[in-house]
Amino acid sequence: MRVVYYDHATGDSEQPGFRSGEAGGVHFSADGGVETDVRVRIGPNSLHALEGHGVIADLNRLPLITGPILPGRDAVLRPFGLSDASRILHEADRKTYGAVHEFVVHESEVPERVQYRIVIDNREYQRTLSRLQYLVTLASREGFGVRLRL
Repeated sequence: MRVVYYDHATGDSEQPGFRSGEAGGVHFSADGGVETDVRVRIGPNSLHALEGHGVIADLNRLPLITGPILPGRDAVLRPFGLSDASRILHEADRKTYGAVHEFVVHESEVPERVQYRIVIDNREYQRTLSRLQYLVTLASREGFGVRLRL
């Protein structure tokens, strides 16, 4: 089996086997319309840290308007569940100090057996968690939902 590590030096450019995502607000108009935006870009490092640390699984337990949170699909957290989302993101930050985390993010069998791995850059993950916490807090105060595409 060949093992491929995420190359942090190339930045967030698309590297085969690694995903990126985004998060933003979901605004509901009085006439039933929906508007979304992108406020946080989530690079492969943070996306796979969210996945590896179980944050995505925890967020999937919250009340969702659409979901569950699955690779490449939109999921929307309900406004009244955002205080719990904030707590989950705050708890996730505690796992970023003093340890090295490495996750298998994907395995491929065709055309050859390849395992894709990432060693988490904790500082970059902390910045993303901070941005997500800000988005969730703002959405909770202003009464809009949060869209995740991970």
